[in-house]
Amino acid sequence: MFKIAGEIGIVLLFFLLGLKFPINELTKRMRQVWKAGVLDIVLAFGVSMLIALAFGLDVTQSFLIGAVLYATSSSISARLLERHQYKHENIKEFVLALLIFEDIFAPLLLTIAPFIIQDEPVAFSDIGKVFVGFLVFGVLLFIGIKFVTRNPRAVKHLLRQDDASIGLIGLILFFAGIGMVFGLSEILGAFIAGIMLAGIHDIRPLKRLTVPVRDLFLPIFFISFGISINLDQGVIINALFFVLIVCGVLSKWIVGRIGGRMYGLSRVKANEAGFSLAPRGEFSILFTTLSNGAINLFVGLYIFVSAIIGIVLFRFSERLAEKTEQTLDKMRPNQKKDD
Repeated sequence: MFKIAGEIGIVLLFFLLGLKFPINELTKRMRQVWKAGVLDIVLAFGVSMLIALAFGLDVTQSFLIGAVLYATSSSISARLLERHQYKHENIKEFVLALLIFEDIFAPLLLTIAPFIIQDEPVAFSDIGKVFVGFLVFGVLLFIGIKFVTRNPRAVKHLLRQDDASIGLIGLILFFAGIGMVFGLSEILGAFIAGIMLAGIHDIRPLKRLTVPVRDLFLPIFFISFGISINLDQGVIINALFFVLIVCGVLSKWIVGRIGGRMYGLSRVKANEAGFSLAPRGEFSILFTTLSNGAINLFVGLYIFVSAIIGIVLFRFSERLAEKTEQTLDKMRPNQKKDD
């Protein structure tokens, strides 16, 4: 029951993330941030996987490490952005857009992960089931968006009912269940349910119905993960661990720096965005559920340490951005820093 409660919390988290972006707004954001998103995949996932291979890990372990290092924690980063109002709006928009890109790609990565991490051979029927799942989600998303946009009064009437919260959470879990049935990620289903209902003009009733439940169950997800880390097996701290810590921070800073400039941020603001992307969290934890053994303890400790480092870097990101730019200015003295 403890684990199930935590999974409900993470499902509701991604429903609320999808709820922030109607399909038109989501398409617009993806056009703005796709270059940074591709760079993120190459650096945070691809390079991390290659580093693990270079240290002698096999393909499945290296894939797991690359997946764990890929996605920034949406729950941690989004909450930090909410609490720190001093962040420039352009930085917030870029970071949130990149998080949404990751939230779309990471479930796809989570969908193919079992075929790579698990030892059983991949059956053609399993691939076909995943393909059918994507088709089902596409049809449901199309029908759902049409219904919500053409029948706003009916939707508002349903949300005013006494048992609306039960019905809404049931709908979210239904979409999550579809994802599980077809071998997709349950969080992908919840995210799609959020996008489907994001077309409602006023989403405040939806948030009032789901946020309290999310806030109740989401901490259980992280508590459950903490309990699963068994230090009796011995703490694995080696050269690879420290290399991955540095790689995890550096890859996200480069994504923020280069991707932020592509997005239209100034150099200093792009630096600040890069220092705001370091914490790993819920997606990284979900990947650890697909494997077991010493590698789980290794990546579990990495997630814990990276979350702490990421929060600290976020807290001092503005000062670090300015110091970094001053250092870079000394390396290119003939160029002027833009504001």
